[in-house]
Amino acid sequence: MKFIEVLAILVLLSFSSFSQTNVPDTVILVSSKILVGNVKGLSSSKISFVKQGSSQVQEISRKQIHKIKFSNGRVEKFNNLAFQMLDETNYQAVIITENPADVEGLYEYGKVEAKSGKSSRTAKAAEKNARIRIQRRAAAMGALYVLITKSETRGGYKEVPTHFIEGIAYGIEPPKEKKE
Repeated sequence: MKFIEVLAILVLLSFSSFSQTNVPDTVILVSSKILVGNVKGLSSSKISFVKQGSSQVQEISRKQIHKIKFSNGRVEKFNNLAFQMLDETNYQAVIITENPADVEGLYEYGKVEAKSGKSSRTAKAAEKNARIRIQRRAAAMGALYVLITKSETRGGYKEVPTHFIEGIAYGIEPPKEKKE
């Protein structure tokens, strides 16, 4: 009877180890994209990865990886996610850029401008205040990006600094028609 119990345990263990080898690794990128396959190698700067259903090995920079869930259950975290889920109307979701390539292919919503408040004590604080104001105006339009076209600080020694920003708001969907 002992022989049959040992044989049954060995059969169960072989099934469990067989099922573990069929479980793929999961790579979650910082962009929230999920890749399923097998991690073939890890180095200090990249990983070698084979997507499920493919035989081609691709290399992925560790900077692009949020975390890896290995088939054995181990989880290794590399970087934080690039995006956090924010409400579209939240001004913090608006990205300010000076590079026209960042808004290429997006829809233009219109011109936005902002001037810092009079309570700013330093030029840096004035610029931050103006950037927040332009983000809020763009968010009110439903835009997700602002391409800065003009940015200047005014005020000198012993004067209250002011900062002026002008730009064009862009979004991923066509702008809604205004009813007149």
